Amino acid sequence: MDAKKLGKKIKMARVELDLTQIDLAKRISAKQKSISRYENGVSLPSLTTLEKLSKVLKKSMGYFIEG
Repeated sequence: MDAKKLGKKIKMARVELDLTQIDLAKRISAKQKSISRYENGVSLPSLTTLEKLSKVLKKSMGYFIEG
């Protein structure tokens, strides 16, 4: 999985819903810094976290995993 591509998808989905990184972090019980790291392609979320992200961002897991 390409961390940069995944990060862009997370950010796009977050912005579509008009959420800040802090809003998103609170909704998935994470830290804002973690969201920033995912969006910048510095680190990859675990599958559990990706599942939480997909629910909050109203996208399928496949949307984030597909190249």
